[in-house]
Amino acid sequence: MKLLTIFPKGLCEIMRRVSLLWVVLLLGACVERQTPERRYARTAKLSAELRALDPSVDEREADLLATTAAVKCTELAREYKPLLVSWLNNNLVNSGFRPRGLCWHWRDDLFPHLHRLHLQTLDLHLATAKRGSFFEHSAIVVTAAGRPFSEGIVLDPWRSGGSLFWEKVSSDRHPWEPLAPELTPDSLRPLFKRR
Repeated sequence: MKLLTIFPKGLCEIMRRVSLLWVVLLLGACVERQTPERRYARTAKLSAELRALDPSVDEREADLLATTAAVKCTELAREYKPLLVSWLNNNLVNSGFRPRGLCWHWRDDLFPHLHRLHLQTLDLHLATAKRGSFFEHSAIVVTAAGRPFSEGIVLDPWRSGGSLFWEKVSSDRHPWEPLAPELTPDSLRPLFKRR
């Protein structure tokens, strides 16, 4: 307690509040954010939105993609142990305290599982927003087979700390574009050669 007396009273109060905020953030980051029931309901909603992309989308394929994406994101969240606040998680990865968890890690680790579904009525695209800037972001976009990228749905597990986020490309806050083929990560290139 004697150490606290050397600091002005106002500074001690600020330090106490900042410390409390960090404790709340760290504890909140460790809480299981999604029950199996909630995940099932969200998976059904994503499947319905995928089917709504076009009448040609097969219901079983939409269900399979939605379920696979949700399950794999949950597995990756257990592996990455992300914080609720994505940019704080990025700081841990970039500082070497966590091996993976950046947006492109999520995309590159999720994409092969979705690709293995051999979808016929849905197409998968690697997506980027604000390429080359400090705010660059990566995700996966799903479209009805043969339909324009701009009509797709963005799958972004990074944004919500491992809980699969999705939004229509046209409605999302990020200006999504297809990732140029020459920028496809080496680990994913064999998947595109077979398509």
